[in-house]
Amino acid sequence: MHESILSMALTVLCGLVFPTAIAGEVGSADFDVRTEYIGTGEFFTPRDSAGLDSLIRYRMAENHIPGMATIALKDGAIVWNQCYGYAVLEDSVRVADSTLFYMASISKTVVAAAIMQLWEQGLLDLDDDVGMHLGFPVRNPYYPDSVITIRMCMTHMSSINDNFDILGPLNIQGDSPIPLGEFLEEYLVPGGIYYSPNNYNPWPPASEDDYCNIGAAICGYIIEQLADSFPVTCRDSVFMPLSMNETAWFLSELDTSNIAMPYHWDGTAHIPYGHIGKPYYPCGTMRTSSRQLARHLTAFMQYGVIDDTVRILDSATVALMTTSQYPVLNPEQGLFWYKKFLDGRWIWGHQGWSHGARTRIAFDWNNNTAAIVFTNGEDINSVTEIMLNLLNYAGQFAIAESKMVIPVPTVRLYPNEPNPFRKSTNIRLVLQTAEHVALKIFNAAGREMATLVDAKLQPGAHNFVFDAGDLPTGVYYYHLATGQQNQTISCVLLR
Repeated sequence: MHESILSMALTVLCGLVFPTAIAGEVGSADFDVRTEYIGTGEFFTPRDSAGLDSLIRYRMAENHIPGMATIALKDGAIVWNQCYGYAVLEDSVRVADSTLFYMASISKTVVAAAIMQLWEQGLLDLDDDVGMHLGFPVRNPYYPDSVITIRMCMTHMSSINDNFDILGPLNIQGDSPIPLGEFLEEYLVPGGIYYSPNNYNPWPPASEDDYCNIGAAICGYIIEQLADSFPVTCRDSVFMPLSMNETAWFLSELDTSNIAMPYHWDGTAHIPYGHIGKPYYPCGTMRTSSRQLARHLTAFMQYGVIDDTVRILDSATVALMTTSQYPVLNPEQGLFWYKKFLDGRWIWGHQGWSHGARTRIAFDWNNNTAAIVFTNGEDINSVTEIMLNLLNYAGQFAIAESKMVIPVPTVRLYPNEPNPFRKSTNIRLVLQTAEHVALKIFNAAGREMATLVDAKLQPGAHNFVFDAGDLPTGVYYYHLATGQQNQTISCVLLR
């Protein structure tokens, strides 16, 4: 057993307590993407890019996440941009930073930007009765004299309920043909075809905090009533200024072959959900890439400006959006954006959680770092853990690592392809001089599983095949040793 390999594997894989996150089941009335629980104990941060890469690969394999896009930012610059796995398993389409993902509730941060632009123009007040802009009244039938305001909709204080008995069947493959305004009136007004008293909670507006997707849909339609159609307004006032040119709310506006397929792991196989649409779409159907959303996130954390000249929001507006609106009821909630105390610091951001999609964006103003994690799988714990590690990496190690002087090796070991792999994978190395080379495979416990070569090789390129045979799913390490150098790279076997 090689103690150095064992030590590395155990450091990455075990012996530490990672943060966990839980929330209600998608499609249920108690679902709240903001709910979070952090485990006690030491939080582990990989010390360099190799450790972070290994952690991500392991979590993906352990939790059956098909594909992932990750970005970390420091001072507005990307210091980490890595993609993993597959956007479409059936066609072996790999994830890239141009791959479009279903954003789920992260979409609400764009709704927030668009409606606050109208607020800046004086077209609305946050304490306006939503009905005065929608063109139909919105009242909780249990409290018909209580006004429901835009601010309440943007903070989950409206007392409107996501009644998934009604909403669930309206989710379809492809874009929903039901117009946004028509849906809302039929859902919110007594006598509507989607109306039920259960569409409202049995408490007054602004008296309890309850996560509500319909609130975002209401804001979307208010934008539509005061400006242009909601998708056009977002395109013209948010997406185009930020060069998010492949971002949209509807599938019909995108190249669907470039969208990551959402998947469910049923215990033996990945089952595709397909690409869904819904009539209350402003709450979640935005699709974009990690690199494009990095523009939106950067602009927001830089108080509304990016590239020195592009401004989408006033700095005072961003400050308002990141101020608690109902500090007694929920001091963590801003205007759609919310903060969490994670890993010893306050972090602003938003999660996304839907069938076959777990996404997260976050930023820490204290050290000017940010992180993006997109997946087409269903494990939010891994997303949260990786997000925190990206923030830590950006804040503590990325800059120093980028300035390190790395000697040119006489042997170059390349990442295996494919990775992850199901049966076998190719490993390539290039020698500058003739050397004795040992290339061996180890499992996560540090046990040697195979020797691919242990001989003197001539200068040039050499290719080796790691045939996994009957080995189980997991992270494996291939270790290269010469007289002068040692290199180790992780790979993931998926069955």
